[in-house]
Amino acid sequence: MSVLRDIAAAFGWLSIVPVKAYAEARPTRWFPLVGWMFGGLAYGMARAAGLLGFGLFGMLLAAALIVAAWAVGSRFLHWDGAADSVDGLLGGATPERRLEIMHDSSTGAFGTTTIVLLASLQVFSVAALISSLDLWPLVAAPVLGRLSAVTGLWTVPRSSTTGLAARLPASEGWLAWAIAGVLIVPLALLSPLQSPMLLVGVIAAMLVPRALARPVGGISGDLLGASVLLVETLVLVASALLSGG
Repeated sequence: MSVLRDIAAAFGWLSIVPVKAYAEARPTRWFPLVGWMFGGLAYGMARAAGLLGFGLFGMLLAAALIVAAWAVGSRFLHWDGAADSVDGLLGGATPERRLEIMHDSSTGAFGTTTIVLLASLQVFSVAALISSLDLWPLVAAPVLGRLSAVTGLWTVPRSSTTGLAARLPASEGWLAWAIAGVLIVPLALLSPLQSPMLLVGVIAAMLVPRALARPVGGISGDLLGASVLLVETLVLVASALLSGG
């Protein structure tokens, strides 16, 4: 069945789940569903941490384990993309040079520093959310992060004819948009009071890929990974600040 094939391919693209990423599949519309898997994992781990009654150190440890589980579960795909993207965007003077640096497999000082900062922000934000018992953002952040990959692929031109981004369709029509949108709706139903934050996350998912792509003239796999991680972090940090945790 084509729908099941497309869903399986989405998990094959964006997670460690051992399924084949079929070349003829249309997985992009189902990317937010992959985010729900990561959100459910984080929610379960956070609930377990709360039941155990951890103190400050325990909350930080639980948060670090959640962020680590997200990274491992995605095969570090988004973290690698973020490191390469920052190296290229900050290390090159022209679009061509920026792309050249991104395609280099080594990680420079810009990328390393960015990974440390993003990991720290995520861990401390998740710990604050667990402490305040505000667990909705732990579900919303990975879903909205994957939505940014959808909008990046469907609204921004490709920076190259090769690479991960070039292997996925640039546009899939209104039905695909509807499916991706429907996968976001349950976030509003889970916590109607979080609707303003949900709106902020959706707007970020639309704008971040475009902002990252502008210096190189198009979107790439690395930039998609960076957008996922940046939107995730934005939702977590903003929610933690508002929760007062």
